[in-house]
Amino acid sequence: MGAAVSDLRILFPEREIVFVQGRRVEIRPVRLRDFEVFGAAAADLIALLAEPTDAAVMAYASKTKNLKAIIGRATSLSVWRASRLPAVTVVELMVHVVRLNSGFFDQALIGLVTALDGQTPPSN
Repeated sequence: MGAAVSDLRILFPEREIVFVQGRRVEIRPVRLRDFEVFGAAAADLIALLAEPTDAAVMAYASKTKNLKAIIGRATSLSVWRASRLPAVTVVELMVHVVRLNSGFFDQALIGLVTALDGQTPPSN
């Protein structure tokens, strides 16, 4: 039964609270309808982390469409409020969103690879 409880935690990550400019901001699990936007923003973030320079942070933050959309959907901030934050703060929020949701995506990738290989998924 321990594995089933662990799987539920991966499928349904708990919300987290961070503070942005003295305000409580809730980081939420990404919903299924937001996966495409999340994937685009996360892919750009991974590219940024490969070369984390000031110019790269600014370039990432300037790709506002997907970034602001996912920040507005996966946090308690409105898109309007997120658009008024410093670029570095928005990038840091995205890192929190990715971190909170990474267990689900790690588990989904393992399941996909396992299904493609015709094997049984490993238990945690």
